[in-house]
Amino acid sequence: MTAKTAGRTGLRLALFAYVFFLSIEAMGSGMKASFKDALKTYLLENADTFTELMSFVMGIIGTSLVQSSSTVTSMAVVLTQEGIVPILISIGIVHGANLGTSVTSSIVAFFSDIPALPRNPLAAINTLLFTPRGEGFERAVATGVVHGLFNAVLVTLLLLCVELPFGAIRRLSEATAGIIGKSLEGSQTVMDILSWVSPKTYTKPIIHVLFDLSVPAPIIVLLGFVLMFIALRGFSRTMRVVVMGGRGEATDTQSLEAIGDRLLGKTWLDTFARGLILTILVQSSSATTSMVVPLAALGLFRIKRILPFILGANIGTTTTALIAAASDVGGSGFEAGLTIALAHFYLNTAAVFLVVAIPPLRDSVLGVTSWLAKAAGQRPIALLGYLATMAFIVPGAVFFLPTTVATVMIAVLLALLIVLPHLFTTPQLDQTADEVIPKDAA
Repeated sequence: MTAKTAGRTGLRLALFAYVFFLSIEAMGSGMKASFKDALKTYLLENADTFTELMSFVMGIIGTSLVQSSSTVTSMAVVLTQEGIVPILISIGIVHGANLGTSVTSSIVAFFSDIPALPRNPLAAINTLLFTPRGEGFERAVATGVVHGLFNAVLVTLLLLCVELPFGAIRRLSEATAGIIGKSLEGSQTVMDILSWVSPKTYTKPIIHVLFDLSVPAPIIVLLGFVLMFIALRGFSRTMRVVVMGGRGEATDTQSLEAIGDRLLGKTWLDTFARGLILTILVQSSSATTSMVVPLAALGLFRIKRILPFILGANIGTTTTALIAAASDVGGSGFEAGLTIALAHFYLNTAAVFLVVAIPPLRDSVLGVTSWLAKAAGQRPIALLGYLATMAFIVPGAVFFLPTTVATVMIAVLLALLIVLPHLFTTPQLDQTADEVIPKDAA
């Protein structure tokens, strides 16, 4: 590849990356405009009647609707600082926000490796939902959902075994909130620095123009989906040329792994640090985890290589709430808001510690991920079924069932997620991820 060609390729990748971030901002801003005020009003009117389990599912639903765990956790911090929402309820919302945050990466996965669509709309929908897409799509799905399934297993486990019966995370957060308060002063400077590197700084102005032109929020969401489709299609095709060579010839496994190592690092700690730092910089775990989905579809990463990156992103995303809490240093609600932010940090850190320290839990997460990816590879509608279950069916059951019944239902579901991968053989996505890109995918 000549220097001129490399320059053009770099510009194309940068353009598609920008369009990708713009699509996420469009979807998020449109969803926030549609649901944020309604969500806040609902919390203001009903938070005092919530149980912690109810607030947990409210966090799931809220994050799924506004497409941003940072928005929901920051909202919980502010409402707690203002004395509107009790600490116990805000902590439940923060717990739930962790599960809802993976919706974006799952949507990105669904739009990965889309085959040529027929012109007939019904036939196109049938192709999108029911036509097998192959191993590249399976890898994309695995990368897109592992974050959500990690949180579904680990966060729910902590909720049922540590938080609901003992309030351990809340007690720890309350005990340390006052101690570290002074160290967080000057957080606005940190926010100013982050604004220079955050993609939102360069995508929000365009979305603001659309709102200024009175474009309806649902249209902006739809525009986000269209832009995401364009960005992923263009990014994947350009990357495939880079990875496979100008003639479209398949690259060997070692070359793919070498490219993946340059992007994610060669060691577990290196990969973890990159996920942590990148998420702190862009202030969005949804954007960070979504970035690697189309690359995984090309075969650059195995699911086990992605996991440390996801774990780093899961801790990096807690900095938004910490900064939001720090902005009220000296205020009457500072300690309460900081308690919520610390609960988010402690929860995510504890979840990472558990999955690292207890290999069977890690195997459970990877096993369920492999099952879902394999099922979606054969019938993509399985991915939409997972999203509906995670974001609406389980939360809806908690709203309509008695608390005891809902708790038992969640406990049984959690037990199945943990145990079943150890009783039955799971698909080995690591093997398919090591294979070269099929020639017919060029």
